[in-house]
Amino acid sequence: MYSKLQDGSFMICGYVARDSEMKTSQNGKTYTKWSVKVGEKPPKTEDERSEAIWTNCIAWHDIARLADTIRKGDTVLAVGKIETSSYEGKTYKTLNCEYISVMAKTARNPENHSESDQNSILAGYEEILSDGDVPF
Repeated sequence: MYSKLQDGSFMICGYVARDSEMKTSQNGKTYTKWSVKVGEKPPKTEDERSEAIWTNCIAWHDIARLADTIRKGDTVLAVGKIETSSYEGKTYKTLNCEYISVMAKTARNPENHSESDQNSILAGYEEILSDGDVPF
């Protein structure tokens, strides 16, 4: 699924076919890349199969550390701006993610991610205790 928002951002949601890849740019900035299946093109004839529509995604800095937890089989919701680039006469579109939410398909192996890794991902958030009132 994908949708364009009023501010020009796009929201996508879909299935991830392989693990995300975290890398470091030449400038020393951390980024993570992955692809999301957002839909299917209908077949042109009855004999053909439908073709998957994929969106390439990239996240930077703190969001990249969260995106590094994306694994094959997960469903991801992402919001960001579309950036285009050309290479050898082809135009490629990439979603530069400003927000992501990962819905894991399977339980994670605790050996892969330590508790300190999980705490560092959540370090920018604070727990808000409820006072019993409805928040809106």
